[in-house]
Amino acid sequence: MNMMHFNFLMSASLFILIAGCLQPDAPQSEIPQLQIISTLNLPISDNNDVAKNLLKVIDLDPDETFTISLFNDYSNSSAKRSNVTAESTSPSIQVKKNNLDFEITGKAGAMGIVKFDTADRSAELHVFIRNWKAQDVKRNTLYADMTEYNQDEASPYNPRGQTSYRLIRENGFHYEAPDGLSARETNQTTFEMTIHGDNYVETDLRKLHCVNAGTLCNHEACEKVAHIVQTKDWEYLPAGTYAMQKEVFKFMIHHEFDGDMVGGYDDRQRLEIKTMDGQKDSEDMYSRGGGDTFTHRWKFRLPENFRVSSEYTHIHQIKAEGGDSGNPIFTLTGRRLRSGREVLQLIYRGPIRPNGDPSVNWYPAEVDLAPFKGEWIRAEQILTYDNPGSFSIKLVRIRDMKILMEYTYSPEHYKEIDPFMMYRPQNIYIRPKFGIYRRVLHMTPFGLPNPDDPVLTFLGEEKNARGEREVTVLFADFEMDKLIR
Repeated sequence: MNMMHFNFLMSASLFILIAGCLQPDAPQSEIPQLQIISTLNLPISDNNDVAKNLLKVIDLDPDETFTISLFNDYSNSSAKRSNVTAESTSPSIQVKKNNLDFEITGKAGAMGIVKFDTADRSAELHVFIRNWKAQDVKRNTLYADMTEYNQDEASPYNPRGQTSYRLIRENGFHYEAPDGLSARETNQTTFEMTIHGDNYVETDLRKLHCVNAGTLCNHEACEKVAHIVQTKDWEYLPAGTYAMQKEVFKFMIHHEFDGDMVGGYDDRQRLEIKTMDGQKDSEDMYSRGGGDTFTHRWKFRLPENFRVSSEYTHIHQIKAEGGDSGNPIFTLTGRRLRSGREVLQLIYRGPIRPNGDPSVNWYPAEVDLAPFKGEWIRAEQILTYDNPGSFSIKLVRIRDMKILMEYTYSPEHYKEIDPFMMYRPQNIYIRPKFGIYRRVLHMTPFGLPNPDDPVLTFLGEEKNARGEREVTVLFADFEMDKLIR
């Protein structure tokens, strides 16, 4: 073989090899989904009218027996599928067949996916097992409910679009929102709330705001802007993204117009749900110290374009009132580092020191923020309010059940740092807060808001139909367990 033939053959072989490598994978046929339907009564968010008990995610108590059936189509609930096989990805979650139904049980703290298959269809049920049985705790919950607290989804921004606030309050929770500081501004008989009021807060930087044809205004014709409404996540989320098939809360905050009504600050914005000040205040929803142990569970979804600043963007706080309460004890905080990296930080702030000096922030955990964006996350934390106290947290991406952040207090972490003080001198009570609390201006060297130095990352937020730069964060399934002692 002469060199010309050899080179030709080598070139041909190389072309065939490269062409073969560049061939796209053969398209995989999409397997139709089995419909998982509960035979038990579930919380509102797991039992909506549209989906007829259609399940994708459940939270169960330890050793609770949960029964489900599988169908080709939930609209034909008389046709249960036979010849279904099932397996669990976790040895701590068991699935057992009982005639045409399946029974699921699990051990405390377990999580996993139960997979169902037939010859032509499949389904997955994402299962989380709580830490304690219902009889061991005092449980308070807040689930979205678009049946009893319905509103016009096509036009949630209307003067009577207040059903979410009623739902929050009547479940013993409370809110701090730009369209109404608190339940104290609500008519206790009709539950009607003044949205922004006739004399809304106005600063040099932003108004807490009403609009008319996209323009800020303040008269009867104004469209009152609500900031917490309800939605169906499978209808709201972009096609092709993971939805839990639940009714959820939609939090909306607007860069130019919303501020912090708690203190009237220009440099920050607040939109949070918390406990206390509700119609059904209960000591089961907050702590006065002395060794109270709580588990908090909730689910949240940051948008794909979620932006954080170099200042702070809290999405969760543990906050005391009274005494040494100037800073939250714990926060989950989104932050852009000087390197440009976006992170989610677990931050602990210690008590004021005996000499009056403030403590410094300590960061028990820090992870990249990117894996959280555009994903439903299940958060769970366990706290003991004592000195020293204890704390653990786990954040799980529900779509694939991957743990994105996990931290548990360990005494060996504290060779030079005092153990967690979870209840401070003269504290009156301590409680959780969930939502968005962010600083939108940088500070001057003198510690004052600098109107000439905004957090520019927020200015890139997408504008809604009214021309407001809006960020939307979804929340769902708030559960608070206080261990009975």
